[in-house]
Amino acid sequence: MKNVIITGAANGVGEAVSNILKQENLILIDIDKENLLHVAKDTNSQYYVCDLSNVDNIKEIINVISLNYNKIDCLINCAGMWISGDMSKLEQPIFDEMNSLERIKKVIDTNVFGTIAMIKSIFPIMKKQGYGQIININSQSGVMCEPPFPIYNATKQSTNAFRKAIQDDLARNNIKITDVCPGLIKTDFYIRANNELPREIMKNGLTPEEVAKTVKYVFELPHEITIPSIEVRHIKNY
Repeated sequence: MKNVIITGAANGVGEAVSNILKQENLILIDIDKENLLHVAKDTNSQYYVCDLSNVDNIKEIINVISLNYNKIDCLINCAGMWISGDMSKLEQPIFDEMNSLERIKKVIDTNVFGTIAMIKSIFPIMKKQGYGQIININSQSGVMCEPPFPIYNATKQSTNAFRKAIQDDLARNNIKITDVCPGLIKTDFYIRANNELPREIMKNGLTPEEVAKTVKYVFELPHEITIPSIEVRHIKNY
């Protein structure tokens, strides 16, 4: 049984990944305490409420994890926030609210800083134990630039670049890292950002469970086999 940290575990892909890996010893992290409690109960897992945009929160959680676990086999970064809107559309109320400077900072801090901070915090543990695995739920926006989502693109391109930059260094320490880059996913990700997408678009999305199966495939590969990046999308979503 492996010790596996999953961030963003309370909803969407993070919840689906938690369910598909529930035979492992899971350490679930999310800011959404109510849903996190349900997922932790369903998967018989330990959980920690944490805002991944907050430095002090992350330090506190990592300290607790370090005291309670003698190894961390895998870190799966699922936490993220959605943001949309062409620059020319920011006068519209829905996009104006979504793209306030305060919220832009929150999205960047969660999507970019949160991912980098978790990797940076867990790396010493994995280095000391002599092995490890990191899986990031990235996005098609981390592979290609999609004009209607400039801020979201910027966050996913950033974490993609970070993964590429540390890949060799991690490998030299027997730690492998993979970006799983899904296309559109049928979750409440967009609704929680007050940006519900049209039904005709959502119908061609992946389910969270389909993305979780991809994560499980990567997770179960022999340790000497690594996939730097893997894309997955619905066949009609091109």
